[in-house]
Amino acid sequence: MSTNTTPEERKYKLTDDELAQWNKNGYFVRLDVFSKEENDTLAQIADDIVDGKRSFPDYHIFQNALVIDGKAEAEGIYAIHNIQYVSCNCEEFLERTRDPRLTDPVVDILGPDLLGLNNLYIWKPPKIGLGFPWHQDKWYFNHQYKTGTTVATWSAIDDADKENGCLYVIPGSHKGEVHDHLKLEGSQQGEFRQAEGARDEDGVAVEVPAGAVIWFNSQVLHKSTDNHSERFRRANIAHYINARAEWTRPDAVNKKRPPMWIRGKTYPGMEDEVQHDVIPILESD
Repeated sequence: MSTNTTPEERKYKLTDDELAQWNKNGYFVRLDVFSKEENDTLAQIADDIVDGKRSFPDYHIFQNALVIDGKAEAEGIYAIHNIQYVSCNCEEFLERTRDPRLTDPVVDILGPDLLGLNNLYIWKPPKIGLGFPWHQDKWYFNHQYKTGTTVATWSAIDDADKENGCLYVIPGSHKGEVHDHLKLEGSQQGEFRQAEGARDEDGVAVEVPAGAVIWFNSQVLHKSTDNHSERFRRANIAHYINARAEWTRPDAVNKKRPPMWIRGKTYPGMEDEVQHDVIPILESD
């Protein structure tokens, strides 16, 4: 897949209306970005990983907190992290993060040179799927990278609505500060922290059908709610930064995993550490 395109060649670039929504609210939505067949392919790969049909490191797979804490008797996987990094005959996830349908609009926001951060595939199972508190992804990224705006893409594998735990955002919150984030109790909630000062009454539900994508500024306050339905609410999330980003702690011995090359150029400071392809799974993994 070619990612070296000129502005005139970028078929999926931002519209004027989307740019206005981005600047005002910090997010915008496109419908029918991916077909059911394309999403079904990702869903089947993710299910195969969980079912042990594809080799994949256990430490990338996260169980549902209610199951971990013994509050539900079920086989409940919550998420796979960094699925695009590891070779498990699932290069489709890496191709998805580089797909111009996702990245063309990001180029209009961040510029032509892009790196990818954590890619998550999230299950929110019927009845036991838990939401997450108000938070800003930028709060987490600031601990790793020196960078300005970062962009998240949230691709709906299933219809996402209030009943099954859709995304909520606080429009315009990207214009404010990065809030302090407080620790919470609980196995799954412990992965995220609560943004101090965020209020439910300021949030709006972003209900989208399967195949839609939400682009949002990673400084936007957002959350999701529990799944009270009999349906899954699955989503694939990819984060992007400008390739000129630098490590916050360049001399740290235990740097977190390097960013993935998405499109364009790389630059000194991180150039030798950017990952360009998937990592083969070793027997010891």
